[in-house]
Amino acid sequence: MAHAMTAPTGLLRSRDLFVHDGAQLRRIRLSVPVQTLFLAVALFLVGWSAFAAARLVTDTPAAPAARGLEERARLIEQRQALIEAMLVGQPVDPALLAAAGAGSAAAAHAHGPLARLESHQAEQAALVAKALDVRYEVTAGELKKLGLSPARVGAVGGPLEPASGADPTFKALFKSWKRLDTLQDGVFAVPSDKPVRTAAFTSSYGVRSDPFQGRAAMHAGIDLAGPVGTPIYATADGTITDASWNNGGYGNLIKIDHGRGIETRYGHLSAIMVREGQRVHRGEMIARMGSTGRSTGSHLHYEVRIDGRAVNPIPFMKSTDYILALRSPSTGSSMDQVALGGPAINRAK
Repeated sequence: MAHAMTAPTGLLRSRDLFVHDGAQLRRIRLSVPVQTLFLAVALFLVGWSAFAAARLVTDTPAAPAARGLEERARLIEQRQALIEAMLVGQPVDPALLAAAGAGSAAAAHAHGPLARLESHQAEQAALVAKALDVRYEVTAGELKKLGLSPARVGAVGGPLEPASGADPTFKALFKSWKRLDTLQDGVFAVPSDKPVRTAAFTSSYGVRSDPFQGRAAMHAGIDLAGPVGTPIYATADGTITDASWNNGGYGNLIKIDHGRGIETRYGHLSAIMVREGQRVHRGEMIARMGSTGRSTGSHLHYEVRIDGRAVNPIPFMKSTDYILALRSPSTGSSMDQVALGGPAINRAK
C-alpha cells in the first residue's frame, strides 16, 4: 500500500512516496528533477506512438498506390512505343508485346488522367489491330494470285501467346501482329526481287518458237539479255542446292531452295560466285551473266518453280519493269531472235 504526501501548491515539487509492504513502511523521495525526467519520457512515448499510428494510417497505403501509378505510367509508355513501331513497320519484340497486354483489373475501373489516357490508347490499339488485319488480307491475296497459300508461306513455329488475363484489346492486337509478322517472315522466301538490275527482256514464259529447232516448245522461264559479266542477284533468301555445269542446256547453273517448295534457277552463267550449301539473301550477288549451254547470246535464263513445277516468274516480281518491257514497241515481234536459250523442253502439245 502506497501513500503520497504532497505540498498544497505547484505541479512539480518534491514529493514523498510511502510504500507499505505489509511488514514495514518505506519512504521514497521524488525530487523535481526526477519527476521532470519521468514527464519528458512519458511525453516522448506518447508522441512517438501518435506519429507511428499516423504513418500506419496514412503513409503505408499511399506507398503501394504511388508504385501502382508509376507502373501504370510505364506500361502506357511501353504500349505507345509498340503501337508506333507496328504502325511504321519496325521490328517488335514479341515478349514485350505480350507483356504489354497484361492488364490490371483495378486499372480498368480507375478514374483520372491515366484512366482516360489508357482508354484512348485502347482505341488506338483496336484501330491498329484492324489495320494489321487489312495488311494481312492484302498480302495473303497477293500470294494467292501467285498460287501460294498463306498457310504455306506463313507456317513458322508456334506463336508466343500473351499472358493469361491479358487486356482483351491488346491481346487482339498481339494476335493480329503475330499473324502478319509470321506471314511477312515467309514472304522473304518468295522470289519477288529482280535477278538483274538492268536488262532487255527477250523471251517470256510459256510456249514459243524454239530458237534452235524452229518449232513450238515450252519455255519454262524468262530470258533477260545483257553484256557478259552483268551481275546476277538472288531474288529471295534461300540455300544454294546446285552451283555447277548442267548438261541439260542450262550451261552454268545455280539453283536456290527458298523453302516451302519454292525454287529459283539461274542459267547460262559466265561465272558462279556461290557454292552448294551456302545461305544467300535477297539482293545478294550470286553470279555473272553469260552464254554457256544452249544459248544464242549473253543472257540470263531465270525460272521460278513451286513443288518442282515451273511457273511464270513475272507475277512474283515486285517491280513492273519487266511487264512494261513486254508492252514496249521497241521489243516488237523480233524479240525472240536474239539472246535466247534455255534447256531442251518437250514440244508443246
